[in-house]
Parts: sequence; structure tokens; C-alpha cells
Amino acid sequence: MKALGVEQSLLAPGTGSLSATLASLAARYGMAMLAVLAGARISPLRINREEWKHGAILAVFTGAGMALQVDGLNYTLASTGGFLIALYCVLVPLIAWMAGERRMTLILFACCLLVLAGLAVLTGYDPRKLGLGRGEWESLGAACMFAVQIYRVDRIPAGGADPMRVTAVLLGLVAIGSFAGLALTPGGPGALAAIHASPRAFLLTLALALFGTAAPFALMNRFQARVGSVAAGFIYCCEPLTTALGAFWLPQLLVRDPADYPNESATPKLLLGGALILAANLLLTRDKGGKPPPGT
Repeated sequence: MKALGVEQSLLAPGTGSLSATLASLAARYGMAMLAVLAGARISPLRINREEWKHGAILAVFTGAGMALQVDGLNYTLASTGGFLIALYCVLVPLIAWMAGERRMTLILFACCLLVLAGLAVLTGYDPRKLGLGRGEWESLGAACMFAVQIYRVDRIPAGGADPMRVTAVLLGLVAIGSFAGLALTPGGPGALAAIHASPRAFLLTLALALFGTAAPFALMNRFQARVGSVAAGFIYCCEPLTTALGAFWLPQLLVRDPADYPNESATPKLLLGGALILAANLLLTRDKGGKPPPGT
């Protein structure tokens, strides 16, 4: 995502952060929707009412979360934003607990502490540098939106809605909503062409649409119900770890000038942060008393 941001800033340096965010989301989610429709051979005319309903609910929280995340990172440190956004992993069990669907056991509480420590180490988060400005509030808002979205995935009825069709609705509505918002910004729809004016920007957006949007959402909507939203939230915390691993060799391959986005190197904090997140996921498998008994 950062490599795409670097390229887009070179293509349209005068484009405002909000316009660039909405234009990027409109293109990315639009491409992802087309990929899901084509890959799963879905006809929009065959999407039923339940699929439209659940896709629309997920789209609201996903679109809001993505917009807050992308814009918020322009106004805070990457480490701070990354840590605050990843707080969804703790918010999901809190939502499940408040809804009476999950006990807050000692093991679950320990898993929350472990994953928070791992994320803090991975992102290099320093609480002494935390200030509640626009970027921090937007990152916290994104965490809340993602937490609700993850929680809502489990509400997709197994027999009444096809996960792939729900995914297509989600992606399409986020794309439409982003484009509609873009039309109201000073840059207008012209920003969509401006920030994708080079083959590099187009291909980076296409890669994000296929591998960072269509595939993850399709897998999430189809398989998350098998493990539950709480366990899924902890598993998704491995994303910063995979991002860090990719940062060892991808950045300089994706930008025009290696100096614009240098490769990162392995550090002890990567090993420690990854170990803590892995430990949280392994420990969670031992939490057998998480769900309250029926009727409580």
C-alpha cells in the first residue's frame, strides 16, 4: 500500500489526501468486485435479498474503516497508526462478551495482552509519542469499524446467503460509495485518473485488488464462521508480521527510485513480536470455556 502511495504522490502531488484515498478505494474495490464476479461466475441479477442485506452491512463498516485507516495514516506516525488500527483484535472479544456470546476467560484475557504486546513490538509503538490528533482518532475509528465488520461476518446465514455473492456486494458497494464520496471532494472524479496515470500505479492497484482485497474477503466470508470471530481476529493479527516479511525485499522492486522506499532488514523486534502473536493464537486453542452455556 505504501509503494502505491509513493507512486500516486509523484503522479498527482496536488491531490488532497481525502480525494486520493477515495479514488484509490474506488478503483481497488471496483477491480476486486469484477474479479469476484468473474472468478465465481456470479450474475448480479441472481443475488438474493439476504445477500444484498449482509453485503451492505459489511460494506458500511468495511468502507468506513478503510477510509479512516488510509486517511488517518497521513496524519500520524506509521507505528502509532498500525498499532491503534490493530486494536480490533481486542475489540472483537469485547463485543462478543458484551453480546453474551463469549466469556472473558483468563486465557482470552492473556491472549489479548500477548497480542497487544506483539503488535507494540512489531510496529515500534511508543506510548510517549501518542497524541490524540486527527490521525489517532481516525485510526481508532478504523479499529472499531473493522472489529464490528469481523463480528458481523459470523452473522451471514449458512444456508440463506452465498459467501461469494455477499463478498461481491460488499466490494461493489464500497467502490460505489467511494466514488460517490470522491465526486463531492475538490478534486472530483478526475483524481481517479490522475493517481492511476502510470502503468506502475495501475498494476499496483490491480495487485492490491486481487491479492489484498478480493481473495482475503472471499476467504474471510466463506471460512471465518468455522473458527468464530474472536479466533479470527487473533489470526488476522498475523497480517503485520507478513507485511514486515514482505518489506525485506518488495519495496525497492515496486517504486521508481529505491531511495523512495528502501527495503527493511530483519530485526530482533520482528522475531519477538511475531513470537508473541503466535503464542497468543496457540494459547487461544486451549480456551475451552469461551462460549457461555445455552440459555445464559
